[in-house]
Amino acid sequence: MTLKIKVENLDLFTKVLNAAAAVLEDDGTFLITPQDGMTLRNMDKSRFAMVDLKIQPNYFGDGFECDKEYLITVQMQDLKKILQRARRDDILTLELDEANDTLNFLYESHIKRRFVLPLTLAEENVLPDPTSLKLNAQARLKGGALTEFIKDAAIIGGSIKITADTGKLSFSSSQDKKEVKIELDVSSDESEALEISAEERCEALYSIDTFKNLILVDQAFAVVSLAFSTDHPLKLVYTNDTGIILGYLLAPMQPEAGMEEEEDVEGAYADEDWDEDEDEDEDWDEDEE
Repeated sequence: MTLKIKVENLDLFTKVLNAAAAVLEDDGTFLITPQDGMTLRNMDKSRFAMVDLKIQPNYFGDGFECDKEYLITVQMQDLKKILQRARRDDILTLELDEANDTLNFLYESHIKRRFVLPLTLAEENVLPDPTSLKLNAQARLKGGALTEFIKDAAIIGGSIKITADTGKLSFSSSQDKKEVKIELDVSSDESEALEISAEERCEALYSIDTFKNLILVDQAFAVVSLAFSTDHPLKLVYTNDTGIILGYLLAPMQPEAGMEEEEDVEGAYADEDWDEDEDEDEDWDEDEE
């Protein structure tokens, strides 16, 4: 039995896993298969946000050795600390030691450094598949745009309202007579919005504090896709042609609760028609690049 993964492009690999760890403060369970590579789908402990990360086999080139399906659970903060020890010239090899229930990390450059991370017990939890959600408004934005919008909104309050209508998208925040509003359309090549579509007018409110953790890789991707419906979770997806897809679901805040409470992601979709097969089945750094 073999699970051995060599990672030469450590920069983006480290960034997406660190971003996932910022949301998942406790354990994270990776499903690793020969066909699909590495998949991480978990909710944060508050159940307000969900991470949906896929790193396809082609990202690793010839360095992906996996002979069957593996389910591996690790403490995400320990994983983050180990990944942060990567150097620019390092090549990382991940290898599963089933006999000792550990995941081994070998950094190789002019020296060799080995870290050993014990596996933890996975929680049995059936999570919604974000691809099955029916959301009425979609947009594609240039990478880095969301970071600026959240910074603008954070000056005013603790929540951000996203509104979509035909060909238009806006981000706004208001508190104590203070207000900010960012309006987008696709009228020019210089617009931060590449595409906006809405089947109907949609409006939803989200926590800025939680949102900050979802955009840590915003400037590392050229494009981010977002989708939402009125008072429903927001779906964010970062993707590129190297084989990495980093997606999130963010639960909406409840306006009737004085904008102080969030509904958990699963609760927000309790009445939705899910696919039957699926039913069975650091603080924000303002200088972050």
